[in-house]
Amino acid sequence: MKTNNRMKMLTDEQIFDVLDGCASKEILAQHQNLLSESAEYKTYFEDLEAVHFDLIALSIEKPSAQFTESLLANIAYVPVKKKTWSSQLTWMFLAMMSVVFVGTLSLTLFYFSNSNSAIEIPRVNHLEVVNNFSTDTLVKVLFLVNLIVLLAIFDKKVLKPYFLNKKIRLS
Repeated sequence: MKTNNRMKMLTDEQIFDVLDGCASKEILAQHQNLLSESAEYKTYFEDLEAVHFDLIALSIEKPSAQFTESLLANIAYVPVKKKTWSSQLTWMFLAMMSVVFVGTLSLTLFYFSNSNSAIEIPRVNHLEVVNNFSTDTLVKVLFLVNLIVLLAIFDKKVLKPYFLNKKIRLS
């Protein structure tokens, strides 16, 4: 007979529904039947009923009306990081390389155009500065400028984060 009572016992949720007054008629009938037949269920129900009334007796704390405003006023906002010229270094490098490429291409077309080519650009012999400028010097200067820019980018993007993580604090 005890096995039948255990099989019929209500769950905690159903018991709390009975205590709250929102249980269905079937559950109420089963509850009444278990109260009259099972002393174990009656003891368990009385324990849950005591917990239920203790929970009802607790006062619910409500936050003040200005809780949100005071909380937001005390939060430290992180300032928006302004973009510096160093953050634009990659775009400046690409723009400079584009100008150098276009300049090199135009100088190549200017100096190496001949009468047999499809595009004929007239030669200007009045530019003595360009004619006297050594091609070797131009290549060396452009190479050194590119090397300096690449080293600056490498320093900013690779070395600085690496060594910032490797800092040893003596304290």
